[in-house]
Amino acid sequence: MKYRLIMFLVVIFSFISCSEVEESNFDEKEANLMTFTAVSASNNSGGGSASDEGIIAKALYVNNWKSIIDLKNSSHNDMRNSLIVALNNKSSESISFLQSKNDAELAWASLMYRFLKDAGIKTETQLAAMSFDDYRNAIISENALKTSNTIPTLQAYDNKKNLNIAYGWWLPSSNSSEISELNDATNNTKYFELKDNQNKTMDVLRIVKTGETALGTYAYLGVYHSQVTANSFQLRLAGSDDLQTWTFITSLGNRSHQGDIKKVWGGYLLVNEEDSVEGSNNIRARYYPSYTNLLSNISANNYVFPRYYSSSANGTPDIREISGASAGSSYILIGYHYYENNDVDQQGFGILKNFSDWRAWEDDIVNYNVIEMGFNGNLGGRSSYDSNGKKKVLLEAQKEKFQWQDWRLLLGDGTFYSELSISTPLGSTSFANPGIVGLGNGEFAVTSFLPTEGNQLGEIGTLLYKVQF
Repeated sequence: MKYRLIMFLVVIFSFISCSEVEESNFDEKEANLMTFTAVSASNNSGGGSASDEGIIAKALYVNNWKSIIDLKNSSHNDMRNSLIVALNNKSSESISFLQSKNDAELAWASLMYRFLKDAGIKTETQLAAMSFDDYRNAIISENALKTSNTIPTLQAYDNKKNLNIAYGWWLPSSNSSEISELNDATNNTKYFELKDNQNKTMDVLRIVKTGETALGTYAYLGVYHSQVTANSFQLRLAGSDDLQTWTFITSLGNRSHQGDIKKVWGGYLLVNEEDSVEGSNNIRARYYPSYTNLLSNISANNYVFPRYYSSSANGTPDIREISGASAGSSYILIGYHYYENNDVDQQGFGILKNFSDWRAWEDDIVNYNVIEMGFNGNLGGRSSYDSNGKKKVLLEAQKEKFQWQDWRLLLGDGTFYSELSISTPLGSTSFANPGIVGLGNGEFAVTSFLPTEGNQLGEIGTLLYKVQF
């Protein structure tokens, strides 16, 4: 015990003496903290549980404090220490104070920092001189100015509730032009009830711009599914040069659906949901090293994901970020849903390493934020895009489970969201399974599946429309 106390005092002293250290010393400071944690972990009541690892991972990722490579290769304890070091550098809080906080408290504090910086309310220099209570009070003051909530009401809310309120007014304001474009499926170029040349519906269409130059190649490829039997779907590939007329090319698998596709490493990365056993869904990833391989459905890499957080269903995968020089030396960030307690779909995310090693987490931050917005049904598919140097995500969410007319699309930063209000010529109101892909020069193609419930004849099925950001 005496040795532990000495080590504790030595390390604390070293942190105090270098509290003004620059970012260049971040790694050295983190290494010191690793030593401290190894000695004192057994006495740390604020370490959180293993189930909180996803909160820490998500906070580090969205703050750009750790890469997907770092996250995949870090233990829970490594991630926690990284977050503590970052917050010690970016606030006035001491290491000992930060060590006393659990994972969720640390993560939400980092998100308060992120909001105050991104919203332009405080500079990084100002934030570095502020405590967590200062962060909280600054957000409460802004919420009181921007909403009808009173200071006493806001003070009674915890930090995550106040952040949810803050993003509720800031996201629509800071993304107003993009939201306006996404909401307009009336004047923009639009195609309803898309089908391929075999008259098959193109449900949950995801598009990739090929950039291929060889004669006879398509400008765009689309992955989608069509119903084959009452309880099964086929994943299909089609090509198009104008996004309106689609020519079927090949099947990418029976009992397969909900695909997403990206061009990378000179070939094509495909992820999709499959149910080899009815009612038991999992995710599959494949890499096709060339355009020809994809059209022939001959993959070079193939991985079937183990299920996490649900014994019955993981699904609706989307490709969020790719790092590495090849499929065999890669890190791929994937969003997905898991069927929580066989009741409703909730959001998760994970990282696939080298097509052989999958690590996944529950996305409790997103689940909280979207449920707090009033979406108590399924939180399902999503699609991301880059706009003006920032990552944006379209997400489908359901007001109440079993109610197909209650599907809505949300726009957010992958952590907090704002509900869209899409207008169509006939006034349809239910939108699901979003997809979005950049076409160049700020133009994007947006896709969505419009179910029968809540929508008008002539607008049921897959909608594709173009927007200009």
